Amino acid sequence: MVSAIPENLIKYSAACTWAAQDLQNWVRGVLRPALQAYQNAGHPGIELDAEVAAMISKAYYTDRDVHAVALAFQQTQHATLGGHGVVSAKESDVMAAYNLLQQQNQARMKAGAALAAKLMALQPPSDDNRLGSSPEAAKPILQELAKHTDDPYFCAGFYNALDAPHLDTALAVGGIPALVSAYSSGAISAQTTRLVAMRLAAPAGHGGPGAPGFPWSHISSGQKAQLLDALAANPSASYFLAKSLNSHEIREIFYGDRQYSPKVMTILTIGMRGEHSPQDARDLMHKVSLGLFGEGAPTLTNSEWKHLAGAVNNFYAYGVLHGVEPPTDFTRRGLEEWQRITGANTGEDVALFLKALNTANPDNELIKSMVQGGYVNVAFMLIPAEGAAATAALGALQSAYSAVDPGMKLLDKVFPAGDHPSAYAVNRKLAAGAFTQTLGLLGAQGQVHDPRGNVVHFTGDAAHDQTYITRMLNHPDDYTVGKDKVTVNELLDAFGRTEKDDPLAALGDDHYKPSYG
Repeated sequence: MVSAIPENLIKYSAACTWAAQDLQNWVRGVLRPALQAYQNAGHPGIELDAEVAAMISKAYYTDRDVHAVALAFQQTQHATLGGHGVVSAKESDVMAAYNLLQQQNQARMKAGAALAAKLMALQPPSDDNRLGSSPEAAKPILQELAKHTDDPYFCAGFYNALDAPHLDTALAVGGIPALVSAYSSGAISAQTTRLVAMRLAAPAGHGGPGAPGFPWSHISSGQKAQLLDALAANPSASYFLAKSLNSHEIREIFYGDRQYSPKVMTILTIGMRGEHSPQDARDLMHKVSLGLFGEGAPTLTNSEWKHLAGAVNNFYAYGVLHGVEPPTDFTRRGLEEWQRITGANTGEDVALFLKALNTANPDNELIKSMVQGGYVNVAFMLIPAEGAAATAALGALQSAYSAVDPGMKLLDKVFPAGDHPSAYAVNRKLAAGAFTQTLGLLGAQGQVHDPRGNVVHFTGDAAHDQTYITRMLNHPDDYTVGKDKVTVNELLDAFGRTEKDDPLAALGDDHYKPSYG
C-alpha cells in the first residue's frame, strides 16, 4: 500500500512547479513536510519510509509531475474525497491510473498535432505559388486552437508539430495563450523550444494580421512583450521553459533583443523559484551563469545593470536557497563537511555573476539597491511555505536580510571587504541566505539546541522561528547543533572557509572558469 494527500499535492503543483521532480527530493521537500503539517494539526500520524518511496519511484514517478500523481491517487477511489483526505491504495492501482492518464495525454497531443497539420498545409509565397496562402486561411485554425487553451497537452501537440514559419504564424494570429498553456504541460519538445528561443532572440518585426507578407512575417514587438509577460504570469510555464533552455539559448534570448532582457530574467527567476531539487537548482544556476556571464558573453554596462539588478539578484537569491542539500550526518565531522561542501557550492554558483558585476564597475547606488533594496522583500514573500523547513528559512531570511541583522555582522567577520568591496557586499548577502537556510534545515530536523541544551522546536510560525534564528546568529557560541554539540560559529567557519574560494578566484583572474563550464 502507498499513501498520499492528493489535495496537498495539487496545491503544491498549482502554487509552485507542477514539475517532474526526482522522487527522493519530492518526498523530502514536499510530501514529508505536508504529512508532518497534517500530523501537527492533530491528525493521526502517517508513515512514509524510504522503502515505500523507492517502490513509488519505480511504479509511477519517473520524470512525471506532481499534479498527475495526485490525480492518479484520486482515481483509485470510488467515493468523493473531502478536504485533505489521506488516500491509501495498492501500488498497482496507482500505476494503472497513472498510465491511463498518460495515455489520455498522448491522445490529446495527437489531436493537437492533427490541427497543426492543417496550418502546416498553408504554404508561404514561392516561385510556384506566388501569392501563397491568404491570411484568412490561418485564422479559423487558430480560432479552433483557442478553444483548447485550457488543454496544455493538446496545445503542446499542436506546437510540437510546427516548423519555424508556421510557429511564427501561430503566434502572430493569436496563439500566444496556447503556447503558454503548452509549456505548462512540460511536454514541449527541445526542437520547439529551440524555435521559440530563436523567435524571442530575433529583433521583433511588424507582423500580425494585415501586415505585408502575412502570415509568414515575424510577430510584432508588442506580441513578443505579450508572450514574455504571459509566460511570467504562469509559474508552471516559466518553470518548464527555464528548465528546457540550454545556456546558448539563454544567451540568445537575453542579449538578442535587449529591451526585453529584464522580462527574460524575470521568467528565469520564476523558474528558479519553482525548483525544489537542490541539484536541479544548481544546474539551472550553472546554465544561466554560462549563458549570461560565461566565456564570450557580452558585457553589461553599469547603466544596463540598473535595469537588471533586481531580477538577476533575485534569481541567485532563490538559487542559493534552493541549492542547499539537507544534511544526513549529524556528527561533528559530518556537519562540518556538509557546511564546507555547501559553502564551496554557493561560492561557485555565484562566482560568474559577481565577476560580471565587478567588471561593470558598479556605482554605490546600484550596490546599495542590490544589498538593501526591495528585491529582498519580494524574495521573502514569494518563497512558498511548504512545512517547517521552508518556514524556518523564511524567518532566517527576513532576519539575515535586515539592515541591523546580527547575522550580517557575524558574516562580516568571515567575509571581509577585501579588494573588491562592491562584489563582496553582494556575495556576503547571498552567502547569508545560503547559511541561514542551513540553519533552517537543521532546525526543521530537530538538531538545534539552545544554551540550556533543550531542542529548539520550529513550529511553522514565522515570528517564532525567526526569533530562534536571530538568537542563533546573535549568540553563535551558545547554540549548538547535532550529536557532538557543534556551535553555530563553528558551522559558519566551515561554510565561510570554502565559500570565498571561487568568488576570490573569479574576481582576481580574468580567465577564471568554474568547474561546471
